[in-house]
Amino acid sequence: MNEKALRWIINIAGALCIYAFLAVRSEPLFNFVMLEKVIPEYWENTKYGELYYFNFIRHFREQGLPKHIQKYRHTEKHPNVRDADILMFGDSFLDFSRMVTFPERLSDSLHKKVYYERFFNDHRPLVYLDKYDYSNNTPKLVIYESTERYIPHRFNQPHETYYVQDSRSAIRKKIADVKDWFFSKGSEVKYNALLTRSIFSTHLYSAIATLKFDAFGYISPQTPVYSLNQKEPWLFYWEEVDSLSSQGYYYMHTEEEINTYCDNIADLRHKLKDMYNLDMVFLPIPSKYTIYHKLINNDPYNNFLPRLYEGLAHRGVPTIRLYDDYRNATEVLYYGTDTHWNIKGLDIALNKTLEYIKSLKVNNYFAFDSTHKTYKLN
Repeated sequence: MNEKALRWIINIAGALCIYAFLAVRSEPLFNFVMLEKVIPEYWENTKYGELYYFNFIRHFREQGLPKHIQKYRHTEKHPNVRDADILMFGDSFLDFSRMVTFPERLSDSLHKKVYYERFFNDHRPLVYLDKYDYSNNTPKLVIYESTERYIPHRFNQPHETYYVQDSRSAIRKKIADVKDWFFSKGSEVKYNALLTRSIFSTHLYSAIATLKFDAFGYISPQTPVYSLNQKEPWLFYWEEVDSLSSQGYYYMHTEEEINTYCDNIADLRHKLKDMYNLDMVFLPIPSKYTIYHKLINNDPYNNFLPRLYEGLAHRGVPTIRLYDDYRNATEVLYYGTDTHWNIKGLDIALNKTLEYIKSLKVNNYFAFDSTHKTYKLN
């Protein structure tokens, strides 16, 4: 290779590196080369959970999926935490953009203000409430939602308040902002997206991944369990099928571990009541593999949710029980190549929650208005 050609290669590679460095820090530059454009407050949660994007095998790309809608927590309908009649804390199941989300539908059904806080790196309601300096004189409901596989992680320790106010000077904050720009949070995810989903790379990347699957049976270890024997493809996330992780379907939780989770859930409920006058309802969502593992095999369930239900009932924690309803449902409740529920799964959870709230008509929270077929605050 002559010197001139080498110089051109080095210059082009340098230009691409500079562009990539700037693109992960600038939405217009990032979107300029993306086949699927970033939509603020949508893309980060929509692509997470859509399992096709972990392996790019064409057979597992679902067609005709609903388009995104604006997330409830970014609309004008979403109330301030202090003004809300009901508070909700939860993960991506409550923030899924293919449908009107659970908190918004709950608000519409009750004609009440429902505040929703999305869990990202932190799963601690006490931290959020302390951060907002929340106070409440009248009893209110708080609904804590968690997908099944994350319950062991979220409740292996008691929940504590540890929010620390930012006491840095304005100059130090500016310096930190500059540092955060250079070392952008989430940049690794965006670099990977540029590599796999740009207009230059997506089709080639998918063709190679599909060839490896067809010729050698290779699939990403992030989606190790799958089915192509149904009318639609099915993928399952590795966390749900890992026998070594407490988050997995096959992990055998000891009685001590179950008691630890239940004790810490009950402890959180007591703290929310004592500190903020909030009465917690627990809403655990069954993992997809828990409900649909029979598409793959007849392996026995570790019985995590029924055991958890029993432990929480013993401790007096109100719990929305979905396991039997989901297991006995005749309609499919999850997307085949996504970790999240579809509209049918959400409907069941919402109706069960509304039934519970309706049962509270004799207490201090809600009264049922039989004339208008809706709920109202006392």
